[in-house]
Amino acid sequence: MAINILQTITGGIIAAVVWFLVGGALYMNPWIAKIYRKAKKRPGLKKWKNNKKYMLNMFIFGILIQSLLFAFVYAFVKLVLPGSLVLNTFYFGLILVGVKIIPRLFDMWLQSTYPKKLLKIELINGTIGSFVIALVFTMFV
Repeated sequence: MAINILQTITGGIIAAVVWFLVGGALYMNPWIAKIYRKAKKRPGLKKWKNNKKYMLNMFIFGILIQSLLFAFVYAFVKLVLPGSLVLNTFYFGLILVGVKIIPRLFDMWLQSTYPKKLLKIELINGTIGSFVIALVFTMFV
């Protein structure tokens, strides 16, 4: 089994950009942004004074590194996936939800005072994002 490293890195970078844009649309739309603004005073939410620094840190540490790692995971597991765009997206999306979204959700619920309403938003948006990223990997890796 040979992995095309350049293709995998390129797919990871594309996935990171798509993840950032989709995340922006999911979290910064007027309805969700309003819910987060209301919850800003809660102790479970970190307050960032510098929005540019937050966005840069979020992209590099929260999105790019994960996207590159998940791209390589996809490159290894795609050989055992069914092969079609839809099924590979579905199965790898489930893998991402299982290894990223669900554990993070329970960790936040157990160890923080993060508001339950925001946890629900994290679950929904994280699941949507996982399947979108799985689609990108299926198309580009």
